[in-house]
Amino acid sequence: MYQQFPDPSIVDKSFQEHFDIPNKTMYDIVHDMALLRPSEEALSFLNARMNFEALDREIDDCAKGLIQMGFKKGDVFAICLPNIPETVVLFYAVNRLGGVCNMIHPLAPAAQVMEIIHETESRFLCFPEIFMKRFAAHVEEHRPGSPLETVLVAPMARSGDTLSRMGLYWTKGKKALSLMPKNRHWLLWDEMVKNGKDTALPAPADDPDRVSVYLHSGGTTAAAKTVMLSDRNFNGIACQIFTALGFPIDAPRPYGESFIAILPLFHGFGLCIGMHAMLVNGAACILVPQFSTKKLARIIKKQKPTLMAGVPTLFEAVLNDPLMQHVDFSSFRALFCGGDSLTPELKERFDRFLIERGANGRLREGYGLTETVTVCSLTHDASSDRSGIGLPLANTKMKIIDPETKEIKEDGEIGEICVTGSMVMKGYLNQPEATNEALVRHADGEIWVETGDLGYRDPDGFYHFTSRIKRMIKVSGIPIYPIQIENLIAEIPEVLQVAAIGIPHPYQMQVVKVFLRVKDGTDKPALEERIVQLIGERLLRYAIPKEIEYLDKFPQTLIGKIDLKVLEEQERVKYESSLK
Repeated sequence: MYQQFPDPSIVDKSFQEHFDIPNKTMYDIVHDMALLRPSEEALSFLNARMNFEALDREIDDCAKGLIQMGFKKGDVFAICLPNIPETVVLFYAVNRLGGVCNMIHPLAPAAQVMEIIHETESRFLCFPEIFMKRFAAHVEEHRPGSPLETVLVAPMARSGDTLSRMGLYWTKGKKALSLMPKNRHWLLWDEMVKNGKDTALPAPADDPDRVSVYLHSGGTTAAAKTVMLSDRNFNGIACQIFTALGFPIDAPRPYGESFIAILPLFHGFGLCIGMHAMLVNGAACILVPQFSTKKLARIIKKQKPTLMAGVPTLFEAVLNDPLMQHVDFSSFRALFCGGDSLTPELKERFDRFLIERGANGRLREGYGLTETVTVCSLTHDASSDRSGIGLPLANTKMKIIDPETKEIKEDGEIGEICVTGSMVMKGYLNQPEATNEALVRHADGEIWVETGDLGYRDPDGFYHFTSRIKRMIKVSGIPIYPIQIENLIAEIPEVLQVAAIGIPHPYQMQVVKVFLRVKDGTDKPALEERIVQLIGERLLRYAIPKEIEYLDKFPQTLIGKIDLKVLEEQERVKYESSLK
């Protein structure tokens, strides 16, 4: 008999299969915490602290300003910001007013941002002033023919201490602000707040099941999609996440917990776990807009954080930097890894590193996808020494199936990972066919996300991830979709065939390599410059190929398609040979 939930002996006493998700919005639960613990620290950024009472006030002030900007219930606000307090404030202000937070990678090229603006019909956009040179001219040029009405500019160091604010303003901010278009469509953050000073706030939005967040993903087919998520999707994860630390859901929240929020807030992992889950549980978010081991070491020494999450490349960087060898990690209760597969070898090395530096916690792995907001299984404290993606969260079911027959595989057998539960998305924006492909009703009558990932389950209910069915490259934990690279390069007239794959890299785990077949007489150096420029303008910089190789003939499958497995195997063998 296939038992859905795990053997009780491998989970914490706080684990439970089900709990009632509060019938509240994300803003409501954070507001409740502000009333309960007004003086407790909520945010930390650039040597400045903000308690829950101040955060609550900032959210209200922002909401008033948004109303004066013309923002109303149901509007979409594109948030293209790094991990700064204004990202947090704007997110909850939009949520309070019943709007949709459209989270965009702050390093996305301006052209891609405007494509997302059109797709999502976003009337508002916010980005930091230091991005002005990269964004302003393009956004202003294409704004008149787009849904975009108002661009809000947030000073990067606005919520930092005095020294940080003045330093960034004089080194970067002042010059950047001089590039800001001078018309009514562009507005500085403090002007927005000032304009809303005397505005009356309506009652907060009260429907936790409406679409409230857009996250951007390759989806289960690796083609670009906008994932629609609700407050209940987020709250169903956030309200229970401290059970992994041994705190029952209905118990009082612990005091003194703090989380290093390095994972970007435009991503489900950073947004839900790094921000929302911490705030609803009364923990402080230490906001880090850009990762470096030097910054991380300084934060650990000064603030003694208890929690952190990252991708495998982050933990590899910590291990490899001599600066980290003398840092005391004893304050950490737990560290979590996601965004890419954590190898048993890396977990073993990092756990040993933690033990040597006084930490009681271990590096734990989780598994999830944007279609489920973020994590849907997690290694609990009782199983923290095991390698694998752990146990399904409360209100969550997982199973391993045969991708063809849909039959459940026996424990230990590899098959496709499927997930169902309260965190499953509402669907893909404007893509009903893709939604129906991703959300599939099985013979048991339930709607399952067929993840496109392969894995297996142990007899005691503990899950493992092995590989991906779908095409995706993870560069430093950032998902890159080869089809997008290939489509762009295929537009170049000199290119006859193109294939993009991920190749092993000692630090970034994977980087992009492109194979080309081109017309005779092609100027290859000029072509390569054009490819780099084109991809840099349209996609994330992680998508820019690190290697380009020219082929006279591509390997083919039996039905005549480019055999990507052959290319990937050749590169794997080449890489392993280089290590000998």
